[in-house]
Amino acid sequence: MTVIQFRKRPPVGSGTTTSSSGSSPFGTAAANGEGAFVAPPPGVCAVGIDLGTTNSVVSVYTPGEPEPETLLYDDLQLVPSLLYFDEHLGHEVVGAKAAKVLSEKPATVIRGTKRSMGSIAPSFFSNEQAYSPEDAATYVLKHLASHPVLVQQKELHGGIWAVITVPAHFDDAARRATIQAAARAGIYVLRIVNEPTAAALAYSMLPDVRHTDHETVGVFDFGGGTFDVSLVERQGLVFNVLSSEGDIFLGGDDIDIALADKLLQKVEPVFTAKRTRHDSPLFKKLVTIAEDAKIALEGRGSFSISKSDLDGNGGGVSLNTTVLRDELESVAEPFVGRTLELTERAMHAAKRRAHQVSRILLVGGSTRLSIVRKMLESYFPQSQIDARLEPDLAVSWGAAVQAAIILGIEPDTILVDVCSHSLGIGVADDPNTINQNYKKVARKFGVLHPASDVDLEQILGERIHDFNTELQNTLRVAPIIHRNSPLPARRSEFFNTLYQNQIAVQVVVVQGEQQTVGENRLIGSFLFELEQPCPKGARCEIQLTYDANGMVHVLAKQLETSNEAEAQFDSRTGEVIGWRKLGAQSLDESFHGALSGTGSFSNSLGGSDSNGAEINFDRPDAIPVLNTLIARARRFLTKSLDDTPNRELVASLLDSYEKLLAEAKLGAANDIEIDFVEARLISTLDSADHRAELNADHGAENKAEPHE
Repeated sequence: MTVIQFRKRPPVGSGTTTSSSGSSPFGTAAANGEGAFVAPPPGVCAVGIDLGTTNSVVSVYTPGEPEPETLLYDDLQLVPSLLYFDEHLGHEVVGAKAAKVLSEKPATVIRGTKRSMGSIAPSFFSNEQAYSPEDAATYVLKHLASHPVLVQQKELHGGIWAVITVPAHFDDAARRATIQAAARAGIYVLRIVNEPTAAALAYSMLPDVRHTDHETVGVFDFGGGTFDVSLVERQGLVFNVLSSEGDIFLGGDDIDIALADKLLQKVEPVFTAKRTRHDSPLFKKLVTIAEDAKIALEGRGSFSISKSDLDGNGGGVSLNTTVLRDELESVAEPFVGRTLELTERAMHAAKRRAHQVSRILLVGGSTRLSIVRKMLESYFPQSQIDARLEPDLAVSWGAAVQAAIILGIEPDTILVDVCSHSLGIGVADDPNTINQNYKKVARKFGVLHPASDVDLEQILGERIHDFNTELQNTLRVAPIIHRNSPLPARRSEFFNTLYQNQIAVQVVVVQGEQQTVGENRLIGSFLFELEQPCPKGARCEIQLTYDANGMVHVLAKQLETSNEAEAQFDSRTGEVIGWRKLGAQSLDESFHGALSGTGSFSNSLGGSDSNGAEINFDRPDAIPVLNTLIARARRFLTKSLDDTPNRELVASLLDSYEKLLAEAKLGAANDIEIDFVEARLISTLDSADHRAELNADHGAENKAEPHE
């Protein structure tokens, strides 16, 4: 396999990790190598936080107690994960107080932000105030940290240390965003733990199973916004997660929306119902009504609805109907069917059959639906459907147990989790494929001639993102760490450079199971400078690591040299926030101006033929377009003597090549001429390099031994 050429140069410091803020992206709240972790002092409480889509829960583990204690907020164990900006108070309102507003003004209350964690764009609004998912999580966590028990911890020990849970299929960006939100809320994160894994720990606290020697359990976590299922093998108090599947866009909220769509058909007047959109205040009100109906139908066969003035402006919009449980189950059926598909995939990945699973542990409020339990009883006829723990509390209990394990309070329990996504890098099989794909995409976007990065941005404008995305789709992914590998996981693969005299490699890291870069989650990319000169086929080792939090670290090595570098990304943006050169010297300063760029890797793929890809640089002394072929030819002319074979031919071809590129930049349709001259120039330079190698070998053979 071969590594694609580079595009963007990361921040270069004096050999130490750098970031845009001058410190770790997680401040002092990050653990496990992600930043300057503050070690918890003796005596701190083991705190577990379930930061949920619908509700959040905090539990504290105390040694000797039969179960963790769940903290009460406004006399409730469940804190609604809702955010509302109160115009009169001039600040944000969270939890139960925001829930009171939800029934009256649902359009002004922010909810369901967890599904978007990892996105930094302010995509949620309350009374004209904009919030990102990370902002919303920060306010919820600040509210949770205001509990007197936790305030006392902060006063006694200088901080709050907690394990925070996330859906098993949260990617790197979402996990980092969760840690960042905790840091902003003043919480030190001991570890990020997958929700199904935490639930398995909680169920292990039950007296009748605590001393079980061996069992395989399935954790079925169907919450308000996300779904996860994990197969966990337990030997005493040693837990090994065998497999994990899930969908962060599958939960009880989807059933509410589908039921609201059904209720919308019964809204009067009909013309109002037909023009109602999902983002309208009327529909959001219907969603809250649907949620109430779903909860009520858990315990009875029908639910009557009689609501007037649904639009809130006296327009006479009303809803008078009765919802039957059969109707709810009909609406829920496709979503429950999707959970079964994912469960079957988890079983296949764990290499287990239904009869080998002793218990199915129910977690999440949506498991209360009778249709869910019927489905599980049918698929696992010999397994115990275990719902002895409150499904909304099990995850926070398990998180508290995990915190106790980390703090040494519960030293006998061992947890081995797995990564939920494969991790790999973008590669190309040959230069010809790269160049053909670049030309194809460029022509589709109306770029008919070679262009520098700056020119591309000027030509494409806002379409540059679409251009880059489409070009990424042409690169395939070489997986390095496969999904369901035990955490922490570290693995290396070896790759070859593509071009003669290649000076750098851009390492593009992605997370996911699809075959191309564009179909997966882009973690980020960084420039790995190679020692000069670097022949085609030089070997590089790329090492990827999933840490215990399920987050990503990258190390690159050039074999047979001391050249190494590692990078750290803000995977929410793909920005290189930390970069460290571990060995060898940086590229010669004469190249530094040529390595700048806008950050999209696709422009590195150039527009040349199979013998060398054009890399577009922006440097002040560039005549029309500067690429690696021009740099290579100029370097040959600088180093060669006047009587060097082919020197005049290289000079002539280079002059023609630069003129043709300049004409193409002005709009000339001269692709055929460019390709012809480019091929001759590359062939001539390759021949000169080969002759130089032969001369060097011949000189070594004839070298006389020195006299004593």
